[in-house]
Amino acid sequence: MFTTGGAAREGGPSAALGAQVAPLSRRGLRGRRALKRFLYAQMALRQGLMIALGKEQPLLPFTVEAEPPSVYWVFRIRADAVDGLAARLGLPEHLVPVPISCLEGEEPAHLLTLNVYRVSGLTNGVRAEWSLYVSDAGSPPRYLIVDARSSTTSMDPISIITKATPVTHERDGDVLRTVVGDRASAFRCTLQLPSGEQPPLVRAAPAWVTANDSIYWGNGVSDRTYYDAGMADARQIDLPAAAATIDDGTPWATIVDPDPVHVLVLLDKIELVISPWENIDRLRR
Repeated sequence: MFTTGGAAREGGPSAALGAQVAPLSRRGLRGRRALKRFLYAQMALRQGLMIALGKEQPLLPFTVEAEPPSVYWVFRIRADAVDGLAARLGLPEHLVPVPISCLEGEEPAHLLTLNVYRVSGLTNGVRAEWSLYVSDAGSPPRYLIVDARSSTTSMDPISIITKATPVTHERDGDVLRTVVGDRASAFRCTLQLPSGEQPPLVRAAPAWVTANDSIYWGNGVSDRTYYDAGMADARQIDLPAAAATIDDGTPWATIVDPDPVHVLVLLDKIELVISPWENIDRLRR
């Protein structure tokens, strides 16, 4: 007999261990299904009303798909381009570019990243985002999206309706081909993925992970992101710059070193929940 430091009391833990749960009947199953649908529909309606009144924030799924793999091209911003960069971009005064560590154990540096991935949920298609890293009035480093492209029509707080643009990100065996834009102003990369033994996994620096907590846009509006170990401890490999044949005709190429310091390839999908434009009610002009 199981006891908890003494004689079992009637109706206590020991009695519960012996309790039998009756199997669910068809009627019981139908009733629970109806109750679930009704209750959560009412909760969703209430949440929709509260969001419309500005009393709650929307929470929307955002999934970075595993195929083709999401890639970060991480470039170091040239020292002569760091000074005055915020003014050139017209950033709000409280958003200041700051150095950040990408992988564990490395020194912080001023970085520009290009992340290209396929997404589903809040939006769909292939997206490309160039990002700097900023501090908001002394906060830890945060993402600042300075240029975003999408293969499908989407929304952002800069242009509101973002028209679809040429963005392709396709895998052919061990080769990943990425094109963002068209003609001479496009970013093009042919990336040779490992064909044999996989390189060792690398770990993101803590600051690199928590930078995702708030993702800013150039006008100061930010998205709030919620994530789990899928991103905090993402399985990823770091390929050498020689694995990437890059032809970068974008304006961003003029402020960075030509070769990336990291080419990070994520091996799994990442499931996020995003509260879009989360800070917009707190912004003042």
